Amino acid sequence: MIIVYGIVLIIYFALFLLAAGRKPPPMGNRGRPGIFDKMADYIYGFCRKRRMLHQDGAKKSFQILYPEIGNKKDREEICLRHYYIRKIRFLLLFILVGNLLAICLFIGSRMEGMLEEGRYIRRNEYGGGSREMDLEVQMEGETGIIQGEYRITVEERNYEEEVIKQMAKEIPSLLSDVIKGSNPSLEEVRNDLNLVRGLEGYPFQIDWESDDYSLVYSDGCVANEEVGKEGEIVNLTAVLTYGDYRQEHIFPIGIYPPEYTEEEEQRKKIYELLVKQEEKERCMEKMELPDSVDGKELIWGEKIEDSSTFMFLLISIGAAAIYLLQDKNLKEKVEQRNRQMLLDYPQLISKLVLYMGAGMTIRNAFWKIASNYRKEKRTKKNFRYVYEEMVLICHELDSGISEAAAYEHFGKRCRLAQYTKLSNILVQNLRKGSNGILDALRQEAENAFEERKNMARKLGEEAGTKLLLPMMLMLGIVMVLIIVPAYFSFSA
Repeated sequence: MIIVYGIVLIIYFALFLLAAGRKPPPMGNRGRPGIFDKMADYIYGFCRKRRMLHQDGAKKSFQILYPEIGNKKDREEICLRHYYIRKIRFLLLFILVGNLLAICLFIGSRMEGMLEEGRYIRRNEYGGGSREMDLEVQMEGETGIIQGEYRITVEERNYEEEVIKQMAKEIPSLLSDVIKGSNPSLEEVRNDLNLVRGLEGYPFQIDWESDDYSLVYSDGCVANEEVGKEGEIVNLTAVLTYGDYRQEHIFPIGIYPPEYTEEEEQRKKIYELLVKQEEKERCMEKMELPDSVDGKELIWGEKIEDSSTFMFLLISIGAAAIYLLQDKNLKEKVEQRNRQMLLDYPQLISKLVLYMGAGMTIRNAFWKIASNYRKEKRTKKNFRYVYEEMVLICHELDSGISEAAAYEHFGKRCRLAQYTKLSNILVQNLRKGSNGILDALRQEAENAFEERKNMARKLGEEAGTKLLLPMMLMLGIVMVLIIVPAYFSFSA
């Protein structure tokens, strides 16, 4: 994997050289563009020239959210360029951070290695304690390369005999570890037994005695290499003691020889060589690993836990997810815009009815509403999409566009059925000179308020559904707070 990490760094270095001379547009309030902005701008330009970016969805969303850029291609291109530069910049940052972390983990995992010169293991000094390590070995077999993995405990460097005798008076004897077994039954034992010294919930101290210590030791180790196929019976005695109380239980155990494959036989021989070599050289500074078994060369290597690949993949996936989520956020903004316009529709119709009922023309009513919105926006900083569209209509009318065309543009830009209907009412009044426009608008206002009520009811139901999961979690917490103390009070 280190080759992959190196290739990623080379790609970043190449991007740095290729993008050094680029001048992307300023990114809002961030000041001068940084190197990642330049690299992102280079990638955007490269992909755009080769039509590798699907910009239709983003372009449509920007036209809906910011209708004033619809007829200004230069401004539309700048918005799209900013959007994709921001997305690609986050992607580059995340992948670079993930790559650097992966490299650090890769190097760190190898700096902690214990194997030296391919065959020596350095022991801890006196009092340093034992250390466990994982080993990998390769050797040539009759059917090809045989590989094996071993975990060995390398004890600390032993004291001299005189020192051991002195410390033996102060340190109590060590208790043997309990070795777990994996036998199907006591009638057929081929692996080590699990002879426990005590049982949870019982006060007895359990000691084990065997009538044949050459086959089964008191700690459960089974020496069955020399046992015949017919097997042998060994009686194990469990001595239960508690204070002055003592009781014995006899368990007949059927001991059978182990079943090894060719590979397991080789692994067993290698492990025995490892243990013998470790015991033989405990007074040495370094332990030498065996170089051959049965005349076959052993090639040793240390098994290292390398989590750098997982870290790199995890952060790369996170970067890709963030890149894709930005498109989702853009679509959510469009949905929020549509929801806001639907909520503002009844108010807009009411204002038109009010101003036109006072004698204003449609054009003057639009001017009045847009003027009031501009004043309110300067003071309260309240941004409303539908009134931004009305401001745009006023600009179109000032530029010489006919009222009918301006109202048609209004309905198309809003992209909602309610506003399309309003646009048709206004255009029909201009073309046919209908005198019933005020009545039509009053009827539309009533319908709009009914739709507003239905929408408010729907939003309330959605809010209740969203609160259902937190309420269930709170209910579970309350039940735990009640049941757990009650349980402990009953058990006490």
